[in-house]
Amino acid sequence: MAKNKKRGRRTSGDPRKTGGDIVGPGGPRDRHGVLLDPRNAVLLDHSTVTLVETANGQGPVLAALLEGRINQTTERARTLYLMNEDGAAAIVSELLALAHRIGPEFGKRFAARVQKLIADGAMGQANEPEADRE
Repeated sequence: MAKNKKRGRRTSGDPRKTGGDIVGPGGPRDRHGVLLDPRNAVLLDHSTVTLVETANGQGPVLAALLEGRINQTTERARTLYLMNEDGAAAIVSELLALAHRIGPEFGKRFAARVQKLIADGAMGQANEPEADRE
C-alpha cells in the first residue's frame, strides 16, 4: 500500500483488490432487474481528469484518476484509467441515458448540475481557437 500524500490516508495501489459486479439477472438497461455484488466496490468520492499526450504521437488521450473507499473496508483505491474519445463518449452517453431512465425529475437535476458546473468554469478554456482544432 502506498501513502496518499495529498490526503494522508492509506491507498490501495492494486486494482485487483477492488471489485463489485453487476450480476443480473437482467441487463444494465433493465429497471428493477439488476442485482449488484457490492463486495469490494469502490465508493467514488474523488475524480481528476486530465489530457495526456501519447509517447507514440497518436494524439492525446484522457486520463481519469478515480478514488474512493473500498466498500466494507477502511482501505482506499486510486486507479488511473486512460481512454480515447470513444471511451469518454461511452461513459458520458451512458450517464445521460441512465439519468433519463431514472425519471424526469432526476434528469432535470442532473442537467442542472452539469449546467452549473459549466457556468462555474468546469469546462476550463481551450488551449487553441476552435478553428485550429481537428
